Amino acid sequence: MESKLFNLISEFQIKEKPINIFPFGSGHINDTYKVEAEGKNYLLQRINHSIFQNVEGLTDNFLKVTGHIRKILANSKSGQKTLKLHPTKSSKYFLKDHDGNYWRLLDFIENSSSYDLVENKTIAYEGGKAYGQFVKILSDFPVETLVETIPKFHDINFRLDNFRKAVMNDPVKRVSVSHTEIEFIESRVEDMKLIIRLGEEGKIPLRVTHNDTKINNVLFNKDGKWICVIDLDTVMPGYIHYDFGDSIRTFTPITPMKTKLI
Repeated sequence: MESKLFNLISEFQIKEKPINIFPFGSGHINDTYKVEAEGKNYLLQRINHSIFQNVEGLTDNFLKVTGHIRKILANSKSGQKTLKLHPTKSSKYFLKDHDGNYWRLLDFIENSSSYDLVENKTIAYEGGKAYGQFVKILSDFPVETLVETIPKFHDINFRLDNFRKAVMNDPVKRVSVSHTEIEFIESRVEDMKLIIRLGEEGKIPLRVTHNDTKINNVLFNKDGKWICVIDLDTVMPGYIHYDFGDSIRTFTPITPMKTKLI
């Protein structure tokens, strides 16, 4: 496997010679490897194309959004960063191997750390600032130029339809012991539809959203200040209320959540 990874890296346009490659992070969607090279480190990542089926569209989103952020940060002294992809020798920003897997190479952001658990108010505050700044920077980005990397990801009508089909089919025979939970959901259907209804009525704008605002998708420096929002595969058109709600949901658990670092 290691020799295959070295061969994959050789297909990207980098000058440094890779020395060591090893699994990195705790991700369960994409496979991530840290690449230690002569004078610089990288991240090699296999994109899970069973989840993200439009790899080209995902990559196009990634490049557009990070390019926009990079231009804004160029005039900033904040020390904040954004992710950077490296092209292959054929000038594409992903590589498809002989097994049909998709790979990409990113800069490794040095002197950074992430948290699987919000350990104190400072981390929560900085995480909130990170996502707030992320959507602010992208507030003037032409959202119509982005694709949905996971179609209907936040479409509550789609989710409710699937839920009701599962209840009707009862594939693992748990409906008989789940009436309380089912009734809980059904009694809140109209409330759950509020955001998408307001969007359809034009009362809230469609804009660029992250859609996976967990605390461990923020990198921090040694002083505990946020420096980069990562995991941009779900960046696509959405409503900012989803990002706010997801951050509240994931910042408040008292047990760690297992997700990937980059």
